[in-house]
Amino acid sequence: MEKEFIEYVPVIETHNAGDRVFIKSLLDAEGIVYFIQGEYVAPYLFNALPMRVMVKKDQADQAREILKDIKLSYSYGFRESPVEDNDG
Repeated sequence: MEKEFIEYVPVIETHNAGDRVFIKSLLDAEGIVYFIQGEYVAPYLFNALPMRVMVKKDQADQAREILKDIKLSYSYGFRESPVEDNDG
């Protein structure tokens, strides 16, 4: 039996372990298939490397929609965020 190749894409990165747990709970609740690259390495490197949330490619848009409005302690990348207007 041949193993199936599953393509994953990055959705968001964070350096904060609390954010990681929160993101995991949201994705688990929605049945999103994911893994967190660097999840077990980052703490040993004093969180110098980010933890990257990798989601199945066919679920990436759904995951981005779930995560788009959450406020995290410190995260960046791989999702569009609105530019705030500083006029006032």
